[in-house]
Amino acid sequence: MEKMQIVQINPKDIIDTIMLLREHPLNNSDVDTVNASRIAAMCARDWGLWRTVTMNLNKVSQISREYSWLAEGDRAVVVEKIDTLLKIIQDEPKPASWNIRNKIGDRVKWYKDVHEVAQ
Repeated sequence: MEKMQIVQINPKDIIDTIMLLREHPLNNSDVDTVNASRIAAMCARDWGLWRTVTMNLNKVSQISREYSWLAEGDRAVVVEKIDTLLKIIQDEPKPASWNIRNKIGDRVKWYKDVHEVAQ
């Protein structure tokens, strides 16, 4: 799910995420699955990661509905997995520091632009 950590997600990352979710079940394991509990735990520790991951999952869900090349059944599977994953992430208990950062929200930038990282 490293693609979900990119704030400026591109079409290739969206397609890669669709294929990953289409081909692998959500589970609590790292063996040929999307480890939903690990993703939720990581997002609960880091508000910025939570913000980026949930934002991108919502984008993938929305954009996948616009892809005519994606069969309706495949689209339904992907959207259902995204909805399930978002629910697991939402239900994961968050510490007080996460809740404080959540109150600040998007008013304070939580990520570095690519050109900032390259310097």
